[in-house]
Amino acid sequence: MAKESSPVVVSSETPVVSEIGKEEMLSFEVKKAGVRMQSDTIELPAIAHSMGVKIVNNSSPSTVAILTVALPLNDDQIAQGLHQSIVSSWRWLAQWCERQLKQAHVLLKSTHGKIVRTKT
Repeated sequence: MAKESSPVVVSSETPVVSEIGKEEMLSFEVKKAGVRMQSDTIELPAIAHSMGVKIVNNSSPSTVAILTVALPLNDDQIAQGLHQSIVSSWRWLAQWCERQLKQAHVLLKSTHGKIVRTKT
């Protein structure tokens, strides 16, 4: 059973988006209603400065850390271990290694007899 859908209105007008200044004064009525102004800038306390904390500029590009997974078994040993008996410690270690790879969004695939890591 299909749901009814609302009609789609297509207009040729594009909405006007304008940037408002960062620090805008509130009107008397708004202040009277209990709204308080919160500054966009954050001041670090003196104790943070003494500990060596520095302000990072948000406009600077952030570096992306490449995740490397160090495991006690290599990929071939993990694939072999997954085919062992369930009572084997090698099987449990291989399962743990596979779980660590899944948490890092990496899968092991067998392609033409070779074990290959792929991103998910």
